[in-house]
Amino acid sequence: MNDEKILSLLRCGSEEGLTALMSKYSRLVNNIAAGMLSSEEDREEVTSDTFYKVWDNRAEIDTEKGSLKNYVCMVARSCTINKLRTLSITEPLPDDERDLGLEVDFSTEYAAEHNRKVIAACIRELPSPDREVFIYRFYYSMTFSEIAKRCGITEKRVEYILHRSKRRLRDALTKGGILL
Repeated sequence: MNDEKILSLLRCGSEEGLTALMSKYSRLVNNIAAGMLSSEEDREEVTSDTFYKVWDNRAEIDTEKGSLKNYVCMVARSCTINKLRTLSITEPLPDDERDLGLEVDFSTEYAAEHNRKVIAACIRELPSPDREVFIYRFYYSMTFSEIAKRCGITEKRVEYILHRSKRRLRDALTKGGILL
């Protein structure tokens, strides 16, 4: 079934349209989620959320702006990122891992903005896969084993990269940041 027919069925509220949509795009949605989530259970949840949101917003889908496939991909990516944020909130990093050994000033608006810029520049300058490892760990709160699997490196290598990256960040903040 082509996308126009699927969208027409969806807009009419037909479950046949939803079934056809899921049949056509469930593998694609799962692959998008698999790019960021290691747990099969989390990927299944993202897949369900994606098709629920497409169904819920079926009246607003505008094929003039892009194809149905592109819309599904955009929703899948958004649902995956939301799931990652949920996971990082429920599984915080240990305090000792967040400590750089510096007292960085985030109390004033100027200091906070300046320090954020120093941190962002330092992370952007990290080579690959160091940058990805750092982001996976400190933004998405992934475990060493999840990062190792995703990046195709050993857990020991992940640990070494994080240690080295934290040292670079500490040096960058010491040189150009605002410390207490």
